[in-house]
Amino acid sequence: MSWTASPATPFIALAAGCAALVVMLNYAPAGEFPSRYVKPAPASPAIEPTRIEVDGSAHVIRFYIDGKQVALLDSLGFQH
Repeated sequence: MSWTASPATPFIALAAGCAALVVMLNYAPAGEFPSRYVKPAPASPAIEPTRIEVDGSAHVIRFYIDGKQVALLDSLGFQH
């Protein structure tokens, strides 16, 4: 009987694979092994987005950039 047809071959292959996995998990550098497979979370925006607000009761449109009002449109036109 050749060694490839031996009933012990699958057991030896499984044991070698488990041993290799244990060695990799125990002796891998602390930050490198998991970081290859984990995507970092997106950073939250530090500034407010640009937006346009329509104020129907005052009949004006306000323009905001980074959370600050930069212009106002009313019946007289644009105001800064």
